[in-house]
Amino acid sequence: MVTRILSKLGLADRPTLDLAGLNRLYAAYCANIPNDNIQKRIWLVGPRVRPVVGGNPVEFFENWLAHGTGGTCFPASGGLCALLCAVGFDANRISGSIVMEGIEQDGNHGSVLVGLDGVDYLTDAQLASFRVLALVPGEPASTGDGLHDIRAVPVADGFDVQWYPGSNRQTPLIMRPNFKLGPVDHSFFVAHYALSALRQRNRSPFNDALFIARRFPDSIVVVGRGNRIDVCGDNTVIKTEISIEERDRILIEELGISEEAVSAIPPDE
Repeated sequence: MVTRILSKLGLADRPTLDLAGLNRLYAAYCANIPNDNIQKRIWLVGPRVRPVVGGNPVEFFENWLAHGTGGTCFPASGGLCALLCAVGFDANRISGSIVMEGIEQDGNHGSVLVGLDGVDYLTDAQLASFRVLALVPGEPASTGDGLHDIRAVPVADGFDVQWYPGSNRQTPLIMRPNFKLGPVDHSFFVAHYALSALRQRNRSPFNDALFIARRFPDSIVVVGRGNRIDVCGDNTVIKTEISIEERDRILIEELGISEEAVSAIPPDE
């Protein structure tokens, strides 16, 4: 499976187990695996007799290999952590909190830390910064000044990680890694992902309508709630209303989602 994954990511060989290799693998992951709730939306309208889809990294990658779908933070970062470990990196799942009005903040985000030469690097599937972020206690850090960049601001208990999701290019959201809790295991991710799959709005903003964000090196495409949003390399935003037919064409032809998966997407609630 690792060989199949690396091949679809466009990596002809395994990355070297150093910072350059980590950034190479992470950039390929960010560019090829979308942040979306397609499999989750399909699961939510089904019988739900089995655990919420994508929590298992093997299932997550099988869905991506077959249908081009990704996931929200817990399955996407869980898959990334499993892949990093499989190729030989010292990667660990961690819990964090996205500070968002109206959403329960405690432990609502799953992320990944990779240890290299005594430094921890934030390697987050949903923040998708294309370059990992060094987290050295007390030291501010940034991945740069480009379209996908994030920065870490030291606070009393660790860091506030600032990022710009999708079309929001003015006011950064904050992700706070929970270093007091330390590394968490696969079962922690699965349990918190299951909580997010409840149909309660205060558990997750990704339950009641389609959302997909695909990041390319010089652009971002976001589709959901009857709109297509294009974020250009200079951070300008173009928003366009689209029909269901146009949405499905974009998903298949531009974002790489299979016709089978697109046909199974339920209507927005």
